[in-house]
Amino acid sequence: MQKKILAAVLGIFALLTAAPAFAGDYELGIEAAKRQDYLTAFREFKELADQGHAAAAFNLALLYHHGRGVDEDLQMAVKYYTIAADKGHPAAQNNLGAMYRRGEGVEQDYAKAAHYFEMAVPSQDIAKANLAYLYRYGLGVEKSNAKAFALYSEAAKNGFAQAIFELGRLYEKGRGTDKNMDKAVELYREAARKNYPQAQYLLGEMYHKGTYFKQDYEQAERWYRFAENQQYVSAYYGMAILYKDGTGVPKDLKEAMRLLRIASNRGHRIAPYVIGEMYEEGQGVDKDPEEALKWYKVALRRDFEGARAKIKALGGEVAEDRSGS
Repeated sequence: MQKKILAAVLGIFALLTAAPAFAGDYELGIEAAKRQDYLTAFREFKELADQGHAAAAFNLALLYHHGRGVDEDLQMAVKYYTIAADKGHPAAQNNLGAMYRRGEGVEQDYAKAAHYFEMAVPSQDIAKANLAYLYRYGLGVEKSNAKAFALYSEAAKNGFAQAIFELGRLYEKGRGTDKNMDKAVELYREAARKNYPQAQYLLGEMYHKGTYFKQDYEQAERWYRFAENQQYVSAYYGMAILYKDGTGVPKDLKEAMRLLRIASNRGHRIAPYVIGEMYEEGQGVDKDPEEALKWYKVALRRDFEGARAKIKALGGEVAEDRSGS
């Protein structure tokens, strides 16, 4: 499962903050944003942001970041996040750190990402988790699982679901703390109850494969379904395999193919390989070696090495291009 940084870009206006000055114009922008009149919101926030109003600059950055009321412009988002961040706006500090981490609108710079996450840590649980990630993998900071564990623990105490999940990962691997699978699973369940889809999927996978838990396909289906309802990509794949094999749900190859296509279209590594197998073997579709070959090549471009032998067996050339589908 690909490791990803905890989500850093907050939802549009999720953290709209009251402003002590310029209240009239700022409130006009807030009200416009609430009714999705982003053109008016943009106009009101822009005037205030250019005067150095931190909350207006943050909200203007969100509009540029997500293309609301204005064309998406990541460089302008960085500009206004920076104005707000330098004036102490914690959500702007976190979002700016995330953009430096990803190289989004700026040259990727993990040290700057760490700097801005550190600024936001006192009041932002998401910043604690983001900074923990950098310590965990030694990105822009000296690698320290102990510091990652401490930061995740702080955010987890406040009920932050992503941190609860990542703390479970550390317990499972024994990084920054003693290995404790019971504690890890306890944390996964806590995160899943908070509707964190990655935790829900992981529980489903553990029941599906019989790792830690006794194999239980009905429980696998239950947890996959929770994650699928939140459009978590791997959950589509997990559900597809249940339908393909008829475990936990009635066997339904057409539904399996539908879910596999969704997963593949969203970048899942293994889903195109399974689609290829279904075309090669004629499962729920007519046998079609050429179509199978096409899907195996997609899987190989996504670094799923199991597809290499399939391509050769079907007489295809193995391309070395790994740029994606």
